Parts: sequence; structure tokens; C-alpha cells
Amino acid sequence: MSMFREVENRDLPCHLFGYIIDAEENTPFLDTMDIYFAALGDGTAELEIPVSNMHYNSAGIVHGGVFAGLMDATMGMAMLTKNKAGVTTSLNTNYLKSAGKGDVLKAEAKVVKDGKRMVYCTCTVSNQRDELLATGQAAFMVQVEDFVQWYAAKLRENGYE
Repeated sequence: MSMFREVENRDLPCHLFGYIIDAEENTPFLDTMDIYFAALGDGTAELEIPVSNMHYNSAGIVHGGVFAGLMDATMGMAMLTKNKAGVTTSLNTNYLKSAGKGDVLKAEAKVVKDGKRMVYCTCTVSNQRDELLATGQAAFMVQVEDFVQWYAAKLRENGYE
């Protein structure tokens, strides 16, 4: 899905990696925000946004909601790499520096606590010059304890084998 390069698989089982990519290619939010995958690993995810006019606020810089949405999506992907799916219960975003025309936002998330009922993640957002723009943390309530099994069943229900 990444327009910048092939999505890097950092040692995830192939079936988990493939199901995550497939599931998220069918997520309208990522398309709407122009979010692309860069890499997935065990408890880690990297997503990117090439900044365009649709991401600006009235001051001509990237809207804070773009940062928050990118971090939430990236941390959610990191959770999926643990073969779990769930919903965000809290999201904290710290804005450090603005972004604007020509920037590529790169979010890097990692799972810091992989619990049975809750998963906790951290995330940073930098630009292509490796300037730190934002940091965040999130908590996710686990709703699917085996993402691969759940997603495979969903595909079968929709007629895919």
C-alpha cells in the first residue's frame, strides 16, 4: 500500500503480516487521510502521510487531528502485530513542532504493555528531516484475542478462501 516503498515485514509471520495489510487496505479512514504503511514488526508499526492541502488547518500548517489520527492508526497497527484487535480507550497527543508543505509525516509506534484485556502503546511522529514533531500514548481494549483466526473467518464469510 505504501507509495514510497514496499511495506517492510520485520519478522512477522507471513499470514499475520498479510492479513494486517489486507484488512487495512480496506479501511476507508486510511485512504481518506492518505496514510501509507512503511513497516510492521513484532509489536511495532510505521505509517506515513505525505502532507497535502487537505491536511492543513486555517493557519496553513498540518491540523492537530491529522497527527492524532496518524498516531492512533499506527498504534492500532502495532497492536495488530500482537495478533490482537480492539478499540482505543484513551489517546494522549503532545504537539512539539508544526508540519507543512512538502513534509512527510512518519509515525513509529510500539507496544509497551501487551495485556490480556488491555494493550498500551507509545508513538512518535517525525518528518523526513528526522525532526520530532509529536509524541503520544494510547490504551486499547482487546476485543479480538486472535486476529488471524477472526480475519480468516471474516474472509470465508465473504466468499474468499
